[in-house]
Amino acid sequence: MKIVNLLFILLLSHFCFAQQPQHIHGFAIDKKPNTWYKQQIALWRAELDKNPTNSYAWYNYYRSTRNHIRTDVEDKRTPAEKSAQLAALVNAMEKVVPESFEYNLCKWMDGGNDYEHNLSYLKKAAQLGPERIEILSEMIVWAEIERDITKRDKYSQKWFESPLLSPGLLYYNYNVLIGLKSNAILITQGDNDTYPIWILQSQGIRQDVTVLNTSLLNIDSYRTKVFAELGITKWETTMLNTISDGSQRYSNELVKHLASNSKKNQVYIALTVGEELTKPIAEHLYLTGLAYEYSPTSIDNIALMKKNFEQEYALDYLEKPFYQDISAYWSKHSSKNYIVPMIKLYDHYKTSGDQARMEWIKKKIVSIVKGSAEEQSTLNYLSK
Repeated sequence: MKIVNLLFILLLSHFCFAQQPQHIHGFAIDKKPNTWYKQQIALWRAELDKNPTNSYAWYNYYRSTRNHIRTDVEDKRTPAEKSAQLAALVNAMEKVVPESFEYNLCKWMDGGNDYEHNLSYLKKAAQLGPERIEILSEMIVWAEIERDITKRDKYSQKWFESPLLSPGLLYYNYNVLIGLKSNAILITQGDNDTYPIWILQSQGIRQDVTVLNTSLLNIDSYRTKVFAELGITKWETTMLNTISDGSQRYSNELVKHLASNSKKNQVYIALTVGEELTKPIAEHLYLTGLAYEYSPTSIDNIALMKKNFEQEYALDYLEKPFYQDISAYWSKHSSKNYIVPMIKLYDHYKTSGDQARMEWIKKKIVSIVKGSAEEQSTLNYLSK
């Protein structure tokens, strides 16, 4: 009877906890199932019904709605219609909590991080909540755009000390960094291949590497400033393509243009960057580990890959992750980038008859693909 009662209490407490509204992190930090976001929308809406001036509830209501829209594969509305829903939510916030940290941050985010027209909202949010962790990523980017590395390091340090830190993403990006040549230029594309690197650099790791995020390079003033630092000639507007939604992206001349820098710094592209940038120049990209090295002439990339995996990379975390990770989903997702270079090394060791190294790399491959969609096909390949 006591066991039954205990089980009932545990189930009841779990049910009650599940019904509590939870703090909503950015999609790129902590990805949850769409159904979870839908539940949180209802829970935070209920909090607002109790107190319409609860700015913290408004923030989480906005975040859960935003993340729900991003993860709802059945939502067939146009991007404009989805944006209109979020804009209406922010407008509702303005009517009741216009002077809050949360409203100004949401207004900034909803405006598409427009540094030319909306920066006043980010500035006000920073004044109202200078210690709030929700603003860390925004402050880091703002500092980077101004090329204020001291300020960027300050907020990166705060992230390093915060509950938002992802050990898995730090390890992954440490390996990206540590495998690059001195004073390298690294092209990245998203949040999880950029912020962790800046956090690592705030800890004194590979501060010689310049990270160029493709989204930030669309900002004319930033691009001009960072190109001047690197000894790169001005990027002409004719080298930008306008795509269907009116935004801009770089043509396949970007990497070649970066490689023309007067300092002769080596250019790399992170494996996390999409094929729209890598495919047109594939013949000049050499896989050296977790990044492609750009070179118009042939290089021995297998030797570089071996050096990185055997001597440079910290890999124990792949099999022994003795830590909690707020970004567990994204850490596992990023780890899949190890598979291709590891299989290439596996084949190399097999051909050269290095049985010990072959088994060493095979064990790591198996640990990465375990439980993934790629598990069976990878195991089949390794069993040949």
